[in-house]
Amino acid sequence: MSRGTNLFATFSISIIVWIITLFLSSGYVKEVTKSIPTYALILYFSYALFKVGGDLAQLKDYPEEAQSLQKEVEQAKRFYQEKGLKL
Repeated sequence: MSRGTNLFATFSISIIVWIITLFLSSGYVKEVTKSIPTYALILYFSYALFKVGGDLAQLKDYPEEAQSLQKEVEQAKRFYQEKGLKL
């Protein structure tokens, strides 16, 4: 199964279990069951925030692109020096 199919199956089963628990429970369990979607959203957004932050913190070096950019900077400096701009 693909990743999307697995995600859909897991999400569907979770929703079904949550709805059954919501309607068949009473008292404290029902109150906790009502707040599960809120906690799920908070956990998801926390995960997403840490994932994006971690990926930004582990920024990879690309030496070929750095050399290419350095060459372009040197070309630009020569171009502007030929035009009379002091750098």
